[in-house]
Amino acid sequence: MGALNALVLTITMTNGDYQDAVVGIYDNQQQCEAAASEQMGVTNCYPVDGIIHADETPAGYDAKF
Repeated sequence: MGALNALVLTITMTNGDYQDAVVGIYDNQQQCEAAASEQMGVTNCYPVDGIIHADETPAGYDAKF
């Protein structure tokens, strides 16, 4: 199995800042790029390892469940 790919949407805020949001995770680059072509905004595909590292805890993650 290859590396997972994240579809990332770049949002332009009214104050001029930019915010990235992951809108999907795909099994391969081709699936991610196909989904990106359906979006109505600026999207890019990145390897999941490139945005979330194994030694980091994602923001908003609550381990109490």
